[in-house]
Amino acid sequence: MTSHWSCGRIAHLLLWCGLAVALLTVSIPRIYSGATQYPLRPGGALHTTDSYLKFATGREGASKSLISMFESMPLSKPIVIFIRKGDAFSSGLGMAAAYLASPHAVSLCEIDRTSELPPINPDKVAAVVLCRLSRPAWLPAGKVFGSGLEIISIGEKE
Repeated sequence: MTSHWSCGRIAHLLLWCGLAVALLTVSIPRIYSGATQYPLRPGGALHTTDSYLKFATGREGASKSLISMFESMPLSKPIVIFIRKGDAFSSGLGMAAAYLASPHAVSLCEIDRTSELPPINPDKVAAVVLCRLSRPAWLPAGKVFGSGLEIISIGEKE
């Protein structure tokens, strides 16, 4: 009866066992220190939108402020959100604002960098949201949320 374990196979097995032990002795302390230094925290109801808005605008906890601002606007009128064409941050801000504006009707409008905002009839909209766009002179000043997000309230709730 011959043995299936030759010297080459034993060396191969010992090499892989040694590599596995080395990997574990190096990795486990790093994983443990990372897990204790940055523990997972339970997120609140608006954790995701707050995280994105902090990343995109630099403002912390903006979700509740946006929601309360949108709640003060009449539901019978839509909210018009202007985003810059080809700008991912502008699109993301617009989508986050549209999400937080629920249950309002929302109209997303893409604007080229060289185009001006179209005139808006104040009787037909509740608010104008500018995502990484400068406010034209004909629009009144709105509430600025960090850098790149401005909400101009046109009509208050009746």
